[in-house]
Amino acid sequence: MKTTILILMLASTLCFGQNPRSNARAFADELGLSEEQRPKVQAILKEQRDALQAARKNSTLRDEVKSIQQKTRERLAGVLTPDQMKKWDESVKQRKNRRDPAR
Repeated sequence: MKTTILILMLASTLCFGQNPRSNARAFADELGLSEEQRPKVQAILKEQRDALQAARKNSTLRDEVKSIQQKTRERLAGVLTPDQMKKWDESVKQRKNRRDPAR
């Protein structure tokens, strides 16, 4: 269970490789974020990461994780364009499929 939470935390901000900063930049470039969107998306994802870490420590897990993910998605939808949200959703789906191909 802890492994699942850790994977969810990493998947929310890291898409490729090992360096979080370069990964965040690569993902921002992939989504085509504007300079105005970048800090907003970064703040939303940081809050998600912090909330997921707290959830993991409190062992409240699945329901809380799903709630955090849904809240993050709703907040991102307020910042991203529809095309960027589509790319975000596709990326999330791909990461889930890599973790668990049977899903």
